[in-house]
Amino acid sequence: MIDWNSNQTRLAFEEIRSYVEMYGRGSRVVRLAYAYRRLRNRVYYGLQQQLAGFFHRSSLHANRLNVLLHLRGGLGDSAALWVAVRALRKQLPQAVFHYVTDSPNAARLLIVPDEQNVILPYLPYRRAYDMACELCLSFKTVYVNLKRIEKLAPHFVPTLQTSLKRQQELGFFLGDNYLLDDALGRFLYHQGANRLAAIEYLSALTFDAQETGLLPTKILQKNVSRYGLKTPYITVHSGINITFQPGLKTPLKCWPVEIWETFLTLFKQKFPQFQIVQVGGKNSPRFKNADLCLVSRTPVEDLPAILNGARLHIDGESGLVQLTRWLKTKAVVLFGPTAPCLFALSKNVNLSAEKCGHCMWLSGPDWHTDCRLDYPACANLTALTPQVVLETVSHELN
Repeated sequence: MIDWNSNQTRLAFEEIRSYVEMYGRGSRVVRLAYAYRRLRNRVYYGLQQQLAGFFHRSSLHANRLNVLLHLRGGLGDSAALWVAVRALRKQLPQAVFHYVTDSPNAARLLIVPDEQNVILPYLPYRRAYDMACELCLSFKTVYVNLKRIEKLAPHFVPTLQTSLKRQQELGFFLGDNYLLDDALGRFLYHQGANRLAAIEYLSALTFDAQETGLLPTKILQKNVSRYGLKTPYITVHSGINITFQPGLKTPLKCWPVEIWETFLTLFKQKFPQFQIVQVGGKNSPRFKNADLCLVSRTPVEDLPAILNGARLHIDGESGLVQLTRWLKTKAVVLFGPTAPCLFALSKNVNLSAEKCGHCMWLSGPDWHTDCRLDYPACANLTALTPQVVLETVSHELN
């Protein structure tokens, strides 16, 4: 539990700020680069919103609050952020929520659109809404119409005011949250906190970061019989998210293909009655000994029903693991450079050898493929051998 107002926490934030600004102290070029980035962001997003004002004005309600939520990041981020969305929905039960996600169709895995829940394919004009927020590791209110909220949801005003005050206090991070979310993530890691801790504080909402539940029945009961699934089955996923481009090195948070295939061979010897179903996007490698390969064969909207029918899901720390938060299926999760304290769900079985630290976000996007200590593979994952994982899987299936 982070004491956000303690002197220790405040000094930790000042330390991060000093690191970010360090190279600018003695270099006019670096200071100019920082200024250019701030100006570019202001011009780019300002122009984007001006164009949205002309071309992307949503149909809004006059007698209800209209809330826009931009869920940044991938599928897993959206699935995790849904905890905060549900908490905000409880505060504003009569409001109409509009959702934009960076990951295509991610919102369609989590909610069935209706008159109070609208999924948008683009980022609309935000100032048309009564409240517009960005969520990822942080929670940022980018626009609010306080008079409308005072009129239509006066009970929410104290929460909103607390939220805005806290966001102002952490304005250094939120001023360029696309850049500094990584620094905020490293702070949360060193605090041993969950990835939703900053969102809970900045939003002033109350929720359980380990909350689980079930997706709407319409999503979970989609007909997926055409894929040839045979019960009982398990699902496996390489851990490679769709954001990785083909041809790159195997991400450090994923088992290499040969290790996966060794594990599947051992699994099949011990559990011949189970069908092994591999899922994944177009960037996922294909395992030659999977019984049914659905890699790049399923629209993302079918994944919840497929995973929900599995006896167990086995994966690296990926977006599909975060999706299991809203499924009945339990996952066995292999942690490498990402930290269990940030991403582990208590409902799952989380394996972490802790042979090294957790280097996520240390070097921009390079942390995905390049070890900061120059090891060829993540020491945490290397220690998780197929035999070790099989023992855990066997315990769950038996």
